[in-house]
Amino acid sequence: MELYDNFQPHLHRAEDPIPPAKTWWIWKVFWILLAVTAVEVGVAFANYELAFTSKQVLKYFYIGLTLLKAYYIIFSYMHLGDEKKSFRLTLGILVILMTYFIVLMMIEGLYQEDVRLIFPDYLISDMPAAAH
Repeated sequence: MELYDNFQPHLHRAEDPIPPAKTWWIWKVFWILLAVTAVEVGVAFANYELAFTSKQVLKYFYIGLTLLKAYYIIFSYMHLGDEKKSFRLTLGILVILMTYFIVLMMIEGLYQEDVRLIFPDYLISDMPAAAH
């Protein structure tokens, strides 16, 4: 057994003391997410009773808070916060571009009914009768 004592230093031996759990960061993120959720619910109930802002403003407010919660979940529970800054920036830019393209495609889909195909006369004579 002497041969393997330094070979696998990550193994736990029976005589070694058990270190305390390092869960402070989990609780920190939990309390942050709980606070953000409490703000969301509080604003929803307050707006229901007092009607202090429009629904459009509330939608943007909820989207912002949801993105904040997603940030904390991704960067802490998925350990992305431990990665290098360039990798995090790459993923952030990728998510922003993908979201941008999805929104653009949805907006372009709204204009599908407005598109009319007008063929020039020289093309109509060459087309089959069912096409025009």
